[in-house]
Amino acid sequence: MRTITSICLLFFCLVNYAQGTDEKLAAQFYENGEYEKAEGLYKRLHKQNRNSIYIYENYLNTLLALKEQKNAEKLVEKQIKENPSRLNNQVDLGYVYLQFDENEKADRYFDKLIKENVSDRNTVLILAQSFERRMLSDRAIQTYEQGIKKQGVVAFHEQLLASYRNTNNTKDLTDLALEVIQADGNTFEYVTRVLDIVYEDETASTYLQQRTLLYAQKHPSNQIFDELLLEVFLQQKKYTAALRQVKSLDKRNNNNGQRVLQLASLCVQNEQYNTAIEGYEYVIGLGKSYPNFLPAQQGLINSLYLKTTKSIQPNKEEVGLLIDKINLLVGANGTNYNTAASLYRLAELQIFYNDNVGAGVNILESIIKTPRLQSTFIAECKLLLGDAYLMEGNVWDAKLMYGQVDKQFKEDALGQEAKFKNAKLSYYEGDFDWAKSQLDILKTATTQLISNNAIELALLIQDNTGLDTTEDAMKEYAAAEFYLFQNNIAKCSEILNLLPFKYPDHTLNDEIFYLKARVQEKQGNYEEANKLYTAVYEKYGEDILADNALYRSAIITLQLLKEPVKARELFEKIVLEYNSSLFVVDARKNYFALKEGKSIEDAFFNGITN
Repeated sequence: MRTITSICLLFFCLVNYAQGTDEKLAAQFYENGEYEKAEGLYKRLHKQNRNSIYIYENYLNTLLALKEQKNAEKLVEKQIKENPSRLNNQVDLGYVYLQFDENEKADRYFDKLIKENVSDRNTVLILAQSFERRMLSDRAIQTYEQGIKKQGVVAFHEQLLASYRNTNNTKDLTDLALEVIQADGNTFEYVTRVLDIVYEDETASTYLQQRTLLYAQKHPSNQIFDELLLEVFLQQKKYTAALRQVKSLDKRNNNNGQRVLQLASLCVQNEQYNTAIEGYEYVIGLGKSYPNFLPAQQGLINSLYLKTTKSIQPNKEEVGLLIDKINLLVGANGTNYNTAASLYRLAELQIFYNDNVGAGVNILESIIKTPRLQSTFIAECKLLLGDAYLMEGNVWDAKLMYGQVDKQFKEDALGQEAKFKNAKLSYYEGDFDWAKSQLDILKTATTQLISNNAIELALLIQDNTGLDTTEDAMKEYAAAEFYLFQNNIAKCSEILNLLPFKYPDHTLNDEIFYLKARVQEKQGNYEEANKLYTAVYEKYGEDILADNALYRSAIITLQLLKEPVKARELFEKIVLEYNSSLFVVDARKNYFALKEGKSIEDAFFNGITN
């Protein structure tokens, strides 16, 4: 008995081994495209193991490759007969019809197959997946559509919305999305996510807006469409329309201006200052008793500051009015945690736009003593205070402020900014070796602006020192820069005018032109400044200040000289010839804004760094 068992076991192993060998050989023939050789092997293998999906699939594809229609149909029909519940086999039969251009027969077959299998949810899912397996996306969509008709719009909304999205069918995607939201408001977040491709096409986006508005009008009690319309406006960057919508929602839901406040903040982030100002004024208009009254006042001041100072030539009257507004706010609420941000803006206005550095210093010193403020905000105040001290000639206290921030935030962006300011101060003082050692550290700073500025200043020192034993020319130039920083135009101009005569063969010519242009800007002589900037990028196009000069020239040409065509050419030049410049992103945005025919005010959104 034991012998017979051993013989049977040996026979079984030999059969399995032979089948495994044949399967590997068939797969090799199949992969190599040798379908005639693969067919016979797969035919035998399929008879031996009719449940192997892998063998069935390769056998069917082999028959299709050999154009053996009848054998392919027989193979699938047998599979269906033996496994009538396997919908993927039934889809395969229609797929075979299609491979032999029997499209009408396939259409009738698929229509019948779908009609008979849409009553059960799992059956619909399996059938649709079977179609997708054969790359028959349209039939999968038809399955879901028929399933929805039978079982309700929410039944397969995720699958059908995804299918419309994957096939870029934005119209049906929009129509179904609105139906789904109407049927079940809990689907709102999912639906808004899958609608993202609609905003990539202007026509599709407009259609969504129109249809959403229609639904909102037809179903005024269903606020979900008002929410969707708000989302549409935000995605389209139509902030004025979004503000109107959010005001309506705010009133309807008694949100006390909270949502308007949030939208206004978003508008500030996107430099839509007029809309932000309107939003903050709405919240302020609700009255002092409302909880968002003070935050709205602070937001309004910040928006007005950004709008006013964004211009290359800030309006003195607007600066004065804003100073008065901040003083009223502080007078009513005192110097404390709630007014600190507005006081910081007041200090900036006094220092940089109102020629009152002393007033700015007093404000910043009072902020730093205020309790409950975040350490990062205090650090920002110290950096600004250090600048103000430096403008007053108080070098020791400036170093102290920069040093405190550097020490406290050594590895953070604030600490890196403080280190750069200290390095720049050493540069002003003519201590080039120390300045360069600090700048070398900052070349790998996490903040691109600091890194770029460090590289630029380090190159300036490197290119213009070591040419003589005294470095006098570079020291005088650095002193001229320091005088400009302090708004001492007379002293700065005196040095710049004498430098070319005192050091005629020095390499500082492009830097002198550039700094003279900055002087002209400070004095409001923008046409003369533009000529000097033009000289820099035309005569010294390979030097480190060429892209700086080109960008500033482009901004002056756009905003003050009102020559958008010329400005567009300059922005394009930055993009094409200085693609590693720090200004290339803003230059590209401005270029396309002007190319699209936007107004000068709309196109100009980045301004000049003062």
